[in-house]
Amino acid sequence: MIETIVSFTDELLRSFRLVDAIDILLVSAFLYATLVWFKKTTSKGVLIGMAAMAVVYFVARGLDMYLTSLAFQASFAVLLFGLVVVFQEDLRRFLERVASLRKIRFDRKRIDHVDFDVLVESVFKMADTKKGALIVMKAKEPLSRHLNSGICLNGHFSAPLIFSIFDSSTPGHDGAVVIEGNQVKQFAVHLPISQNIEAVAGRGTRHSAALGLSERSDAMTIVVSEERGAVSIAEAGMLTPMPTAADLRQRLADFQTAVLPEEEEPVLHRILFENVQLKLLSVLIAIVAWYSLAYDSSTVQRTFAFPIVYRNVAKNLSIDERAPTECRVTLSGSDRDFRFLDPATIKITLDLSEATEGYQEIPLSEKNIRLPTNLKPYRIDPRTVRLMLQAGKREGQ
Repeated sequence: MIETIVSFTDELLRSFRLVDAIDILLVSAFLYATLVWFKKTTSKGVLIGMAAMAVVYFVARGLDMYLTSLAFQASFAVLLFGLVVVFQEDLRRFLERVASLRKIRFDRKRIDHVDFDVLVESVFKMADTKKGALIVMKAKEPLSRHLNSGICLNGHFSAPLIFSIFDSSTPGHDGAVVIEGNQVKQFAVHLPISQNIEAVAGRGTRHSAALGLSERSDAMTIVVSEERGAVSIAEAGMLTPMPTAADLRQRLADFQTAVLPEEEEPVLHRILFENVQLKLLSVLIAIVAWYSLAYDSSTVQRTFAFPIVYRNVAKNLSIDERAPTECRVTLSGSDRDFRFLDPATIKITLDLSEATEGYQEIPLSEKNIRLPTNLKPYRIDPRTVRLMLQAGKREGQ
């Protein structure tokens, strides 16, 4: 048993390449991003179903269940199309988030936030007078595609400005205001309506709009009910009542810390210790997938006919037309090394810069063939190229 393990480890270490490590790391990063994304999405049941199907596929492949493996491979394209349809909103949101990362990184220190005390006091004053309000706090993700209508303002946040916007006598009081940093960017904005009827049961349009935006972005929306005078927040697809000013102030502080932390952790620390369990799971899945799909310790040989290219022939010499134009080469390597081989790009190059007039015998070796890593010549036929160099200019000169 121990000898088998030692032999397997030795074989694995000898065939393992630097590019294999990079391959595993890249797949791990992709898997980690996918797991984080699914963790935040509302369609977790789909992830469980996909994981179950993947387990069945790998088991079928490992046990050489040909029909089951073939059925899964044939359905992959349909499955991929279905995933794009089901998660089209989440995919678009994910891509927008990636596109905005660079901007967030460079703008992080220049963004100020609103005065939370003024905001909380204004919200609960409106709640006491049953003045409806909808206040969107922008986070990291762009909101433009989720917002309809709206009037650009770009005004500094203040209590009088908020009170005037949500005054029932003004045309824009039924819409939402969008706050970014310490600026009121827009007012009279229409938000997407949530389809979660159960979550908004017994509540008005403002709550449905706030929940709808939270389902499509990482923004937090404060809702003041005009009928009940209650304060709620919508965040991450959930509506949460805020019974006291202290509760709202704490949620705003938590939200601000998540969006714009005062002291950002070092990059290396975040890479190593943030979401450690998900990262370890991603690496484990990538290693298992690499071993199942990419690793192959067996060596195979395949034969190809490669063209011979003669270079650096003296100007006063020409090659006799009977000179060989191709050579059969048997290459040795693992099956995965042959997957990325394009035979059309391989040539056998002979340097004739030192050749003189007359009969020539030029031995062929590995040096004459530029091959991908881990592919070695097993047999070269013929081993020696025989040709005649004749005096006289070559054609075309």
